[in-house]
Amino acid sequence: MRHEHFVLTCICLGLVTGCIAPQAIDDGGVSTAPIHMTFEAPTLDRTEDAGATFDLKETLVDGPVMLLWIGAGCSGCHDWTKMIRNSMDEGRFNASNITVVSVHRWAQFETAQDVMDTFATDSNKTHYTPWTVVIPSLATPTYEFNSEQNTGLPLYEAYGNPSTPTLQLIDQSGALAWQSKTYWANETVLEEGLSFFDQTTA
Repeated sequence: MRHEHFVLTCICLGLVTGCIAPQAIDDGGVSTAPIHMTFEAPTLDRTEDAGATFDLKETLVDGPVMLLWIGAGCSGCHDWTKMIRNSMDEGRFNASNITVVSVHRWAQFETAQDVMDTFATDSNKTHYTPWTVVIPSLATPTYEFNSEQNTGLPLYEAYGNPSTPTLQLIDQSGALAWQSKTYWANETVLEEGLSFFDQTTA
């Protein structure tokens, strides 16, 4: 009987891993990693992904990058994806040089196909993601931004094991400059991220 309860508990945990409350974000989790980092990881390899491999350092040449940490089974991630896409369609990103990149957070629970089915179907008006979707593994390494030496930390750990959804703004030196703490999409929070560098230079 105990074995059955244990199996049932494990299954339930697996089903809800993509939906973790924003209070679970650990702001101090990045402290053991270098301040300036980069990584490379596979994408879904669609036209929207601009190649089979995403290179953060290479992308940062054009401006800051906003990472949206996602899970296929995460309702908040679907909500954020839809709002960001709508904001792009409305031109709110036109005055910004920020690139949005979705990063799959739950490689231990969800497959690349799960991510593809959820975020890559353009007929799915709620979840469709017309920007790069990155699908790292649990072992995807991170590198010190300037020396490009391996930090010894896998991607999830290096970026603080972010809950989903989390928005992280990476500046052009590879440093985590800003992070969101809201589960459901929030226009005020998005605007805060988009205008963050304007505020810091004002």
